[in-house]
Amino acid sequence: MSYPKLLKTFCPAVLLLSVGFAQAQEFYVSGALGVSDPDDVDNEGTFTSSFTTGAVTGVTPPLTLPSGTPIEWDTELDTGDLWALSIGWQLNENFRAELEWNWTEWDVDKHTGVTAGGIDLTDIDAGVLISGNTGDLGVTVGNLVADGNGSIESNTIFVNGYYDFANDSNLTPYLGLGVGYRQLDIDYRPGGAVIIDDDDSALAYQASAGVLFEINESIDLLAAVNYIAGEEVTVDSSLLPAELDIEPEDFNYRVGLKWNF
Repeated sequence: MSYPKLLKTFCPAVLLLSVGFAQAQEFYVSGALGVSDPDDVDNEGTFTSSFTTGAVTGVTPPLTLPSGTPIEWDTELDTGDLWALSIGWQLNENFRAELEWNWTEWDVDKHTGVTAGGIDLTDIDAGVLISGNTGDLGVTVGNLVADGNGSIESNTIFVNGYYDFANDSNLTPYLGLGVGYRQLDIDYRPGGAVIIDDDDSALAYQASAGVLFEINESIDLLAAVNYIAGEEVTVDSSLLPAELDIEPEDFNYRVGLKWNF
């Protein structure tokens, strides 16, 4: 995304936050930690130039896949840690505006279902992925990628808005929506073979539901569930002349403290 487009996207939100700050009755900061449960990731892309496969059993002579040939696979991720820091303004009894930064990292569990040009590579020797290779390496593509290794790291800045269901008790349920910008650092290296080591950024959004428990006038305990998704990022493969679109989504469960000033 270009900087002009990014500015057009966030200038209205920043303006609203500025107005909110001027009208705010209360300023606060909050911190939270939790766990992130990601969905499986669909890695879908194309070859950016022609690719000649290695010559292995079942693929002799080698195949030449032209530029634009589709390539894809699925990636299963482990549950990751989540950290979040926020600065916000209580606009009135019910509405809050907030800037949030959060960080998450998911380790790769395994990759499955590698296909290129509609050909399932699972049971084909992994030498097929190395242009110019002659002879079997002794491990299939499916076995090579099944051991996982690698991670996806996410850094996100959100502009959030919350509606607090204010009442006479110490418990205040709330709902929230946010839009932001997320940088994803993709590192896939099954069996030590670097498939992807690249990063990209894109718009992201989140929805949240939570509850605040008033400990005293200055401190609230918070607990929340957030769903985070966004636009696809595009990264280049280190092993193959290909680029892949990747779009992680996750539910995260967090607890923390909110300090009111």
